[in-house]
Amino acid sequence: MAIAPSRTDACGCVRPTACVDRNRGLYLVAVRRIGADRDGRVRTGEVSDLLDVAPASVTGAFERLADAGLLRYEKREGVALTDRGREVALELEARQCAVRTFFRRRTGFDMSLETGYRIGYVLLDEAIGRLRALADETPNACSELPGQGVERCPFAETEC
Repeated sequence: MAIAPSRTDACGCVRPTACVDRNRGLYLVAVRRIGADRDGRVRTGEVSDLLDVAPASVTGAFERLADAGLLRYEKREGVALTDRGREVALELEARQCAVRTFFRRRTGFDMSLETGYRIGYVLLDEAIGRLRALADETPNACSELPGQGVERCPFAETEC
């Protein structure tokens, strides 16, 4: 489920993995998860705590993501996802959901969120589609488009 080429912005990407490297994508996912139930503004310390990284690393990642048009960043005010940043974060989460759902339903293995994210990041779109099909005899949240299905992922309540 690739992002439509007509919906690219400053980062100019078609696939989320072309927009961000694996680690910066994790920052986008963290910002989306933390800011989902409020105005969307997320502070550096919140992401630092969630991902267990130094605040300086978070600040550097925020600056690079803002330069790519994926975040709106103001020092001491925190960050908020741009529309494009939210789209990329949702796609990355949907990929993670497909991987984790497949492993849980087909093998009984309860994979960590980070492991599911890392595998989902590197798999080709076709492989993600096949995992979804193999995991689901009937359509479920992971079969839906990002932004619709990821909120109902069987793992949506778990933390990064």
